[in-house]
Amino acid sequence: MRKFLLVCLTAVFALASSELWAQDRTVSGRITSPEDGSPLPGVNVVLKGSTNGTVTDVNGQYSLSVPASGGTLVITFIGLKSQEVVIGERNTVDVQMQQDVTQLSEVVVSALGIEQNRDELGTASSNIGGSAVSKSGEATLINGLAAKASGVNIVKSSGDPGAGAYIQIRGQSTITGNLQPLIILDGMPIYNSQSGMSETDGGIDGVAQQSRLNDLNPDDIQSVEVLKGASAGALWGTRAANGVIVITTKKGASEKGKINVSLKYTHSIDKLYIAHDLTHNWGSGTLMQYQNTPSSGGSWGDYIPSRSGGADAFITNPADPGYGGVFQAPDGTKFYSIANGTVANPHGGKNSRDIFDYRDNLFKTGSYNDFGVTLNGGDKDGNFYISVDNLKQDGIIKRNSNYDRTSFRVNTNKRFNPFIKISSNFGYTKTKSNRTQMGSNPSGLYLGGLRTSPDFNNEYSVGDYTNADGVVSLNRQRAYRNPLGASAKSTYDNPLWMMDHNISTSDVDRFMGTFELELSPLKWLDVIGRGGVDSYIDRRYDFLDPLASLQPGGNLSLQTIKETQFNADVFGRGKFTIDKDLTLIALVGMNLNQRQYERIGGTAQSFVIDKAPIPLDLTNATLGNQFPFNAFNQQRTAALYSTLDFAFKNVLFLGLTGRAESASTFGRATQSTFFYPAANLAWQFGQLLDSKVLSFGKLRTSYGQVGVQPSPYNTATYYVPGGVADGWGSQLLSSAYGGGYVQSTTLGNASLKPERKSELEFGTDLRFFQDRVSLSGTYFTNKTVDAILQVSTAPSTGFSNQVGNAAEITNHGWEFDLGAEVIKAGDFSWKISGNWSMYRNEVTNLAGTSSLFLNGFAGASSRAVQGQPLGVLWGIDWDKDAQGNLILDERGFPKAAPNESVIGNPNPQWKSAIGNTFSFKGFSLYVLVERTQGGQIWAGTHGIMDNFGRSKDTDVITTISGAEAATMPIWGAVPDNMGGTNRGKVVSERYAPNADGTYTFRGSVRDFGGGKKVALDQGWYTDLGGGFGPVASQYIKDATNTRIREVTLAYSLNSAAFRAATKLTSIDFSITGRNLFITGPDVKYIGTDPETNLTGSSNGRGLEYFNNPATRSYLFTIKINY
Repeated sequence: MRKFLLVCLTAVFALASSELWAQDRTVSGRITSPEDGSPLPGVNVVLKGSTNGTVTDVNGQYSLSVPASGGTLVITFIGLKSQEVVIGERNTVDVQMQQDVTQLSEVVVSALGIEQNRDELGTASSNIGGSAVSKSGEATLINGLAAKASGVNIVKSSGDPGAGAYIQIRGQSTITGNLQPLIILDGMPIYNSQSGMSETDGGIDGVAQQSRLNDLNPDDIQSVEVLKGASAGALWGTRAANGVIVITTKKGASEKGKINVSLKYTHSIDKLYIAHDLTHNWGSGTLMQYQNTPSSGGSWGDYIPSRSGGADAFITNPADPGYGGVFQAPDGTKFYSIANGTVANPHGGKNSRDIFDYRDNLFKTGSYNDFGVTLNGGDKDGNFYISVDNLKQDGIIKRNSNYDRTSFRVNTNKRFNPFIKISSNFGYTKTKSNRTQMGSNPSGLYLGGLRTSPDFNNEYSVGDYTNADGVVSLNRQRAYRNPLGASAKSTYDNPLWMMDHNISTSDVDRFMGTFELELSPLKWLDVIGRGGVDSYIDRRYDFLDPLASLQPGGNLSLQTIKETQFNADVFGRGKFTIDKDLTLIALVGMNLNQRQYERIGGTAQSFVIDKAPIPLDLTNATLGNQFPFNAFNQQRTAALYSTLDFAFKNVLFLGLTGRAESASTFGRATQSTFFYPAANLAWQFGQLLDSKVLSFGKLRTSYGQVGVQPSPYNTATYYVPGGVADGWGSQLLSSAYGGGYVQSTTLGNASLKPERKSELEFGTDLRFFQDRVSLSGTYFTNKTVDAILQVSTAPSTGFSNQVGNAAEITNHGWEFDLGAEVIKAGDFSWKISGNWSMYRNEVTNLAGTSSLFLNGFAGASSRAVQGQPLGVLWGIDWDKDAQGNLILDERGFPKAAPNESVIGNPNPQWKSAIGNTFSFKGFSLYVLVERTQGGQIWAGTHGIMDNFGRSKDTDVITTISGAEAATMPIWGAVPDNMGGTNRGKVVSERYAPNADGTYTFRGSVRDFGGGKKVALDQGWYTDLGGGFGPVASQYIKDATNTRIREVTLAYSLNSAAFRAATKLTSIDFSITGRNLFITGPDVKYIGTDPETNLTGSSNGRGLEYFNNPATRSYLFTIKINY
């Protein structure tokens, strides 16, 4: 992984600088990496004792004229050991390089995109090679970064194709601001937006939105540098509080007269990864009796295995009691009512034992096909790189879940003379996707799918309903709460009907480009001017059928989201020798940045024409049900910055950084410019030691300040569209009555200033046994002050709140990275790379607010609470005494606490990963295992499955004596099969006796500690003991897990005989498995990947509620290099 960064960085900047001498013969060959035998571009090959040399191309090949007598080749590459190889009489000389630095490579790309020597820096960073991302098996860039670096946490919103993800570096450094790191692409800041349907991201329902970082083609990535600390990112001031990720794209080779061509094809097979483990033993109904249309929607009916088998007894005669009409599917299949069960016959007319597993009902084997072509070439004065790639992904959800990304990239650079060089990097991406409803959403895939009773077949989801009077309703939805389509509303949508009738699409065009001019007027001075633009347009179409449960009557939303960012940097960089022991590299520059967001569209609800064909027009609704919207904001930033890098005797290194920044989002009454200083110090103490074990040792420390910019327009009081609402959905909007605006209830704050984060870190970088083993360790501590919150104001002001600088938050933690070449024997090698990190976080000041809602639900939410880690889980717990014992009521049941409190912490205790690479000749095997220890998650889906009788916790049958039944308490009230409610207090009042006088009920018996046995039956799970009950803490579970994240077996066909016979450079084959295995104490209980988060990239964490599932993937790749 590390070698690939070196490969790519060298390929970007290396140009052949030697004139070829007239020689007697030509020697050629291929230089390969020590890790897996893959080709190494950018390797310097020089004839010893001369200036005659060349650089390997992108396929690792070189060609060089040498004397007839041969000579010796000197082969060098940054981060790998230099080698001298005697040519002898050979015309082909292939060389596999040897590792020099296994974990910490010598080159790092700074926040400005400038090469620096890692060994001379006092800051911590991690490098992820482009090949590690592209070979990860992930279709998107963000997910390909997971487990590759210490201190970096990736959390997916769902397993949907193209779905976004959350990136966190070193914990959370702001409370309500954006928690995502700054992304720099080829020196240009770019968007990683994940905009939701509303102005605020991170809803609990709707569809999983994309992360705009996934617009990048992973195969175009040369390297990813993660700058973790404030000192490393201080050059970006108020945009670097959450760290900086620097991405460098590939450049062309510099071998004159040759164009290198690569063709790559990948096919994946994607399957459901983790499934909710549900019972299939109970039919729809109540009190162990079948109900055709369950009033509560639960599967508390009859015991399916005890049914007689055979066809159901439909009520087909309109004259018979219970006749409810007929539903006819397009293929002619008819459905009628079925008689409900009774005490004497709990099955009623339901005879069939057929069950339908939701996994077969909702999912299929997904796949993606990715085909790409790259061309690159050049000479000693310049090069080019061109790529075209198309990825088509069909998700595991049966229909209308897909992702199509086409990308095009052109990177060029040209040196006209020793004084002038220009370079450009341009990329265009076209992305189309269909998304499926999810989350707390009656039209969601899982919400309706998992609640469906196991004996209901969702396949017949649409047809015509004829009532008892012969009136026909066409194209009705059939769902388990509406089994004949008799009602226009089904409570929860049939998930198969939803896939076909509720459509959400996104069509994105994105352009990213930078242009750079480098002038070298003096040998010691370079002046660089760089300009860039990042712009995308996202056209979204969201349609809910008039029969959809989420919006009865229909909903159409058409909107266009556009974001555009312009960035310009001009800086000069000079190199000075102060004396023989002291050198200085000084940089002075300026930055201008403008970001602009636009969102325009409208929504129509309750269609006037609600039968097919429905006009897909926003005017298909009354004026009061038409809701246009328009949003615009713009923010500008201007800054001056400077860096001073001193080197004393190449042992002691000091770096100083300063950025003075002004922004349009700063309040007029505060200072106009804020200064962000940083310093780092590195001491290579290993040079002072004569050790055969320690080959390199460095101590480092750094300090820096960065910030978070306020959101636009919080500094002024403005006007908003008028309207009133009753809090239950009904509302009157001014737009329906000619328009009108009222003053916002949020008071503007002219004194608003940016949040400020100060960070101190200490670390060491060590290498042992001639650099075969490397270890890096870092401790950091940081504090954010002036965190921006919405604080309450006195009612006498006429406003309800004001955005102000009011809060504080602290973080500290440890990070370790390890690399080792365990075995190197002939053609076999074994290498290990690993990382471990932990952090602790605390909200130390909330300006008097007891807790601040970040995201979630009324019963379970993620919040900021003073004195607690950010994002703690909040809700009702069981009432307990001072010793932590449950407080029971007089009957023996536990009581819910009177007030909400902290019930869990979603932040893990630590994370680690270890990768093993085994190589033998052309073969390589890579295995990546990841461990997340601790952290908690609210398993909301399991709670609702308890309530609906679908969880295996409820799949218990208990028989007790008549005496016990007469005194054993039961909880709550449940519907009976006669349209009434059973409010029995003991078992004998709810259930009928068996022939022998015993009582059988579905549930269990439990003593909560008071010596009294109670029955936990349907009444318990549908109230206090279930997911709709008040006690959220019972569904807080351990998110600890260990997973095999990635396994890749690769083979490269690249021998000299093969190249001579085919004229190809190589053919590379690989097979990759992704998410092959996961285990953890509560993974099965949670029922989905603990790594996912319902609210996506919002600040709320640890929430699982009908999240769309993750996938396991198997990939097959072939790459042909010419």
